[in-house]
Amino acid sequence: MSPEQARQLVDMQIAFNQVIDPSYPENPQVKRDDIKAILVELGEYFEHTAYKWWKKQTPDWAQANMELIDILHFAISDAIENAYNAKHQAPAEAVAQLILHAAKANESMADGKELIAALAADGSAQKPLQCGQQFFVKLMAALVDAYGDANTVYLTYVGKNALNNLRQQRGYKQGTYIKMWQGREDNEVMIALLGEHEGQVIAAEHPLTYAQTLLMSYYDEHIGGTTGS
Repeated sequence: MSPEQARQLVDMQIAFNQVIDPSYPENPQVKRDDIKAILVELGEYFEHTAYKWWKKQTPDWAQANMELIDILHFAISDAIENAYNAKHQAPAEAVAQLILHAAKANESMADGKELIAALAADGSAQKPLQCGQQFFVKLMAALVDAYGDANTVYLTYVGKNALNNLRQQRGYKQGTYIKMWQGREDNEVMIALLGEHEGQVIAAEHPLTYAQTLLMSYYDEHIGGTTGS
């Protein structure tokens, strides 16, 4: 992952959060709890790994890995909040450096519970659980293990961010968005489409815009027309 890609991840997350709260991050009007969201997403991750030893289960690693991408969204948001609260002169750059350091750390993670321990290790008296250097190192280790390398993590994040934007623009909040795309979850189709267009997405001047256009064109042509727009 390049420094430019790490900064793009932060900029994309800020832009998406501003869809919900235009005053974010300087003067947020919507009360967020990104740590609680991370814990919920982590619970969903465990569900997909078939952790219940007392019953027969089949793990769904594709969905489990996508939960890690969702956790990355909330982790970046929490780190942005922390950087603003700490009055960093360049908050977005500080978070980009956290991501870049984690991508280069070459760490390992044996169990998802290590993410909870890292949240606590990064915590303070004012905020017992937070996303700092240790959390990002562990999360990136899990993501690289799931997706193979940091560049694929970047590409998947771009795709999920684009999908989140599509959901908002096509009625997710109003309940009119169609999540099943011709018998498959939108997450699955998004991964397939990005795989087919990986070179174009990464080479694009604005990767997120390219991915958004790709997904929206597919949705409007094959799934829901302009339903909910």
